[in-house]
Amino acid sequence: MPNDPGRNSDRAWFNEPDRESIPSSRSSDGGLFGWTVLIIVLIGFAICCWIGSYYIFGHPEKPFSHEVLTRLKKIDTPKRFELTAAPRGEFLRAPQILDRFNSMKPRQMARTNEVFLRNYIRNFKPADGLVPYVIGTFNILDSYELSNEDFFVSGVVVLAQSKENPNLLIEQIFTCNKKSIRNLHRSLLTGLDIDLKRENELAAVINVEHLKDGRVKLTTISILYPSYESAQENGTFSLDPPERLNVKAGLPVIDKSRQTEAEAKYAHFRRKTKPASTINEAPKQEPSLANANQRLMRVEKPLAANDATPTPSPTPIATPIPIPASTPLLATVSPTPEATPISVPSATPLLASVSPTPEARKATPPRPASKPTATPTPALVVATPSPTPTPPQAIAASNSKVWQVYEAGRMPRGRLLAPSDVSDVASKGTSGERIYLNGNFNVTASGGDRAVMRPTQRGSDNIRIIVQYPNGMKAPSDGSFVSRDSRRPFQVMDVRESTGGQINVYVREVTKP
Repeated sequence: MPNDPGRNSDRAWFNEPDRESIPSSRSSDGGLFGWTVLIIVLIGFAICCWIGSYYIFGHPEKPFSHEVLTRLKKIDTPKRFELTAAPRGEFLRAPQILDRFNSMKPRQMARTNEVFLRNYIRNFKPADGLVPYVIGTFNILDSYELSNEDFFVSGVVVLAQSKENPNLLIEQIFTCNKKSIRNLHRSLLTGLDIDLKRENELAAVINVEHLKDGRVKLTTISILYPSYESAQENGTFSLDPPERLNVKAGLPVIDKSRQTEAEAKYAHFRRKTKPASTINEAPKQEPSLANANQRLMRVEKPLAANDATPTPSPTPIATPIPIPASTPLLATVSPTPEATPISVPSATPLLASVSPTPEARKATPPRPASKPTATPTPALVVATPSPTPTPPQAIAASNSKVWQVYEAGRMPRGRLLAPSDVSDVASKGTSGERIYLNGNFNVTASGGDRAVMRPTQRGSDNIRIIVQYPNGMKAPSDGSFVSRDSRRPFQVMDVRESTGGQINVYVREVTKP
């Protein structure tokens, strides 16, 4: 029935909303507030993680950051630099160092030390500003072995005083493997001189400290990690980059008590050696102290390993001289051209020319043909070949800038390479044989007795030629062109390939201009 009141009331009741099923406005507002707080907390946590990661990666010199990066394997160990690939820097002597760092305030000094250490831990990639390198001569006060409790866990640290200005002290770090520490420590004696030169030593500053008495103490380490010739022991010792760093130990390495002990030992050494200038008798020195005139000699790299390997001498070839049978022979020995001074004896025999003099031909009339005379055999004057130098002699020669130079085409026999063959030698090695390099090169850098060249041959963009010239011979100017054939090649001393594919070829000039 359309107008049934009961049916209408049922419809009204059915269409009426269930108030119990509708959530209250109070409960709805509480849930929204909770989610808002949670989202804000997560956003803050993400921002903190982002800032924290930026701080950790941006400050590897901090102990916590360094430990995290080391565990995540996101940081490399210090590496050995080549002289031609070292980071850009400035070379400072003692007066310049004192003028720069004496005026720094404590906060400025702390920020500077952070930058120095950060650059070193990052292997100077990227380097924040120019890297300061120390140059000059320093006298060793004392040396100490490094342990796991120090910043550098293996090697020897030396406390030395500048001979140019005693107000400058350095603690030079010599890192090496565990087996070489004892020999290295015995070589770094009180009174020994250390020469830090810009040509072959890059002692980078990684920490600066103001002492209470007004002096400045630097912590330095050679990023070339070179080889040195021992002052007391026979042979050489080589340095290696540290395998790990104990950043928690901090810098400087030598604390106040060790520094006081080193200064007392050096004062005792000076008292022992001072009477030598006033008394004819030699002073009595302790066996653990070096003589005042001794120096720590750096062995130039690359070492002349090929010179220590015996090589067969070339067979002398005598040029026949046509002489008439009717003319008597008066042999005269032509004077041999004066050889360039050398430090290692040559193993190449020298052949003197034999020729008749025109005066002898004019003075002696020809004899009748009926009475022939026997033609004397020309005598060849041959120099006795010197023995091949022993390895210690070769090491001494590599430390010098003087070596044997030859006339064009008169150098000892060896294998001749073109720039395209260098990559094969870099992968297989030289095998101890004598190797020469010829080709056309462009000089890209020049200074002193060294020049850096690049081959003009296509496909050789990754090859760098480092040429060293002997004393008395000037390197070609920057931007010039150099061409060498088989008669005037460079002698290859070493070939090294870096991780980036760059091949460095170390050669010598061994022919006269």
